[in-house]
Amino acid sequence: MANTMNKDDINNQNEEQKCWTLKVEHLDATDPDNDEGELCVRLPDELIERLGWEIGDEVEWEETEIGEDWGEHRGVILSNLTRNPKESHDEQEEKYGTKQ
Repeated sequence: MANTMNKDDINNQNEEQKCWTLKVEHLDATDPDNDEGELCVRLPDELIERLGWEIGDEVEWEETEIGEDWGEHRGVILSNLTRNPKESHDEQEEKYGTKQ
């Protein structure tokens, strides 16, 4: 059985450690029985505020393996490219003087 948290549990946690449980939804929620179309994960306003993100920011979704005490599983890393743009290979070379 998965250990999920409700809003009261989240509010009682240390401010530095937050956990959100989100559902995958249809982007067009007007017809919940429609099995076609784009899917989305809606990020809570509190999370967006804590991260300093804004509507319109470009976010990269990167698949990864996550190691837990109970085993590994697939997960994702979300990175805000608007707030923290990635450096190109040439920019890294110039900044760090590295050649690969």
